[in-house]
Amino acid sequence: MEHRKKFLAVAAILLITFSTAWSVDYLTEGVDSSRTGWLKDDKSFSLTNVAGMKLLWKVHLDSKPHEMTNLFPPLIADSVDTPAGKREVAIFAGASDDLFGLDAKTGQTLWHINFKSPNPTGGRPAATLCPGGQTAVPAMLKTGPGSYKVYAVSWDGQLHTINPADGTDADPVEKFMPPNGKPYALNIFKNVIYTSTAQGCGGLINGIYSYNLETHVTSLFLPSGGGLWGRRGTPVSPEGVVYMGTGDGLWDAENGRLGNGIVAAQIDGKGELKLTDYFSPPNAAFLFKRDLDVNTTPVAFEYQGKKLLVGTSKECRVWLLDRDNFGGDDHRTDLADTGLICNDEPNYAGTGVWGALSVWKDATGTPWIAVPFNGPVSKRFHAPKEFSRPVNGGVAAFKVEERNGKWALTPQWLSVDIDMADEALIANGVMFVYGSGEDTRQSHVDRAWNETPEPQPPVPAAGPVSAQSTMRIAGGRHAVLLALDATTGKQLWTSGNQITGWSHFSGISAANGKVYLPTYDGNVYAFGVAK
Repeated sequence: MEHRKKFLAVAAILLITFSTAWSVDYLTEGVDSSRTGWLKDDKSFSLTNVAGMKLLWKVHLDSKPHEMTNLFPPLIADSVDTPAGKREVAIFAGASDDLFGLDAKTGQTLWHINFKSPNPTGGRPAATLCPGGQTAVPAMLKTGPGSYKVYAVSWDGQLHTINPADGTDADPVEKFMPPNGKPYALNIFKNVIYTSTAQGCGGLINGIYSYNLETHVTSLFLPSGGGLWGRRGTPVSPEGVVYMGTGDGLWDAENGRLGNGIVAAQIDGKGELKLTDYFSPPNAAFLFKRDLDVNTTPVAFEYQGKKLLVGTSKECRVWLLDRDNFGGDDHRTDLADTGLICNDEPNYAGTGVWGALSVWKDATGTPWIAVPFNGPVSKRFHAPKEFSRPVNGGVAAFKVEERNGKWALTPQWLSVDIDMADEALIANGVMFVYGSGEDTRQSHVDRAWNETPEPQPPVPAAGPVSAQSTMRIAGGRHAVLLALDATTGKQLWTSGNQITGWSHFSGISAANGKVYLPTYDGNVYAFGVAK
């Protein structure tokens, strides 16, 4: 009897440990406020079990695309008290101002709402870069056991607070920002919501927005540069400093123009966002001339007592920066850079880094950086382990190293070829990365007046869209999801041809043994490991 009691006690401990390892939330794009892409508390994935990943479910959601944009990667609330009991709920946003709550285990739709925003008029007309509709991945807060709030911005600039249990309004709708802009993924830090806008959509001046949930006051910081493009939105450091890359603008700090650099801002005692620091690479004029914008979300992290930040651009070079001495005395000096990883030509459209950087730490506490990129790897870039010399795209991994006060971003491995590698998530030594499979062309073949015109693809069934979107929609291929060993780059699993659609301006999410990927055609794929 005593042996049986001991056995049951051990079994109970194992069950609790197992359940805890599979119970995490994914509440914001990029995992955390710093946008690291590192699921450091999720132990549901391992180097062994991802080899057996299967398609758990595939569902189609009634979300209508705007230009090339449709569904965004979900947020995951692990244990929501719904009218039907406890559920793991996945929250999907759609460009047509839709929000869906799905049972994450089965793909069943629990609720679906549409914000019914009036179509704003004025400003830059809808096109590939300005699709209109809901463009910001929402953010979520856990407010108590089984209780959460989802924050989303609709096309008209209103901030919606939704109960993920049933899709009802948890708080009254509030005015956040002007309509018809292009806000990027929302971030929440100490009851303040942050986002950024880009490309002058809706006639908006590009800037960083904050909204205080306690005072209901919005603040706006305008860097007088170009678009603040980062896919994962604005990262916020543990000190409350907001960072963002700027593109499509000149670097002329003396006259307040901060294009093609990285700006830092923080809310002051009056609740207003103010510039605190800035950095621009030495070749900012070249980046502006060749349209190689700083177009990605920087990532904030710490190592050996140093507050660090990494950023990159379409040029395909990563900079390591000291957050306490941002760019040095001249604001243009980094701690280290990688050199060119791709984009030898250089090409402003189909190559470079377009998705997101990720940062994680190995068992020794050493930071690693994942750099997904589009197009051929640079002839000048080499890594100790290379599984290919990518042509369509891939991932390069680096270690952050410091020796005798000198910093380095040291290449570690180069992945297999990935068709338009976009962003990565890291969990328990496993790196999930996906290739979007999209057609990235932004121009037509240049032909003389007396040559046969370039054939035009038919207008998509979704309805008339801009000429560029029409061309690229017709040229889309299919997305692919891969699992790699994060420290060696070895491929552990691939979805192969299971995903039939491609993806644009979207991403992946992962939690509790499942990885989610939405595609332009309105389908959602959930792949998972066996428990």
